[in-house]
Amino acid sequence: MIRAGLFALLLASPAGAESFCATAWEKVAAGLTALGTVSGSVAQDGDWCVVQGAVLDLDGPYLPDWHVDRLRFRGAALGWLVDGTGAPDGLEIGVEGLRLVVQTGDAQMDWLLAAQARPNAIRAEASLAWDAAARELRLEGLSIDFPGENLVELSTVVAGVDLSSTGAMQMSATSFAVTEADLAVTTHGLFEWYLLMAVGPSVLPTEGDMEAAAEGLRAAMRAAVADLPGISFSDASKAALGALIGELPNPSGDLVVSLRSEAGFGPSRLMPWAMTGVPKTLAEAAGVLNGVTVEIGWTHADAP
Repeated sequence: MIRAGLFALLLASPAGAESFCATAWEKVAAGLTALGTVSGSVAQDGDWCVVQGAVLDLDGPYLPDWHVDRLRFRGAALGWLVDGTGAPDGLEIGVEGLRLVVQTGDAQMDWLLAAQARPNAIRAEASLAWDAAARELRLEGLSIDFPGENLVELSTVVAGVDLSSTGAMQMSATSFAVTEADLAVTTHGLFEWYLLMAVGPSVLPTEGDMEAAAEGLRAAMRAAVADLPGISFSDASKAALGALIGELPNPSGDLVVSLRSEAGFGPSRLMPWAMTGVPKTLAEAAGVLNGVTVEIGWTHADAP
């Protein structure tokens, strides 16, 4: 493609490439200023822009700062990001050594927490491609490799996406629709480390028999699964969800989810709720899933 060729030509000049990469990183940092301060050392490695020692220092105490040993990015979309030329039709990102480090304000504790986080680094890769003619955005491969035997992989196809101008992107925010999505999760502690403490305090009582309360939650979830519309969720998918729920709060195994919808699933399906209010039961909400099929599989596997 012409835009990709221009990007490659630009990177053929080391000085021009490093300046281009630095400007791209400045744009990213500017977009994150509402969250905190961004730092890192920018360089070029072939056709990749590389940031060493990237840090997103979140504002406020006890919030986890994001540390990345090495962040790589490339693609024709960078030209659009830097100076508005071309279109955001391709972007690849690689993350090595991602760590979430909490700062308490106590120098000793902060040093210890940073050291503790280092062996628990996360590695991630993602590739995005936009087809202007089809108005289709594809997440062709998101892979997040967590410490231990824990992995998340996702690919999606999103229709009704126009990134040709600011106005078109604003319109796409309400017109997009997911037509395909495939998720695969391997968890051997992933749920406990990254979700349990975030969800648990909001759904469990503060005192009493915690195991009985947890079983009550599992029973409620099983009932909700039973009420899922059969036209969208097969009996096998409901059984898989039930098996997964039965293992909470310590699920161990492989989860796969596949969504397909010719018309797509997006904000337009939820707009009627703005007038009528959010349905109180799954049966009342079933219509929003018309034309959507979701296949789910769960395979238990003991932690290696």
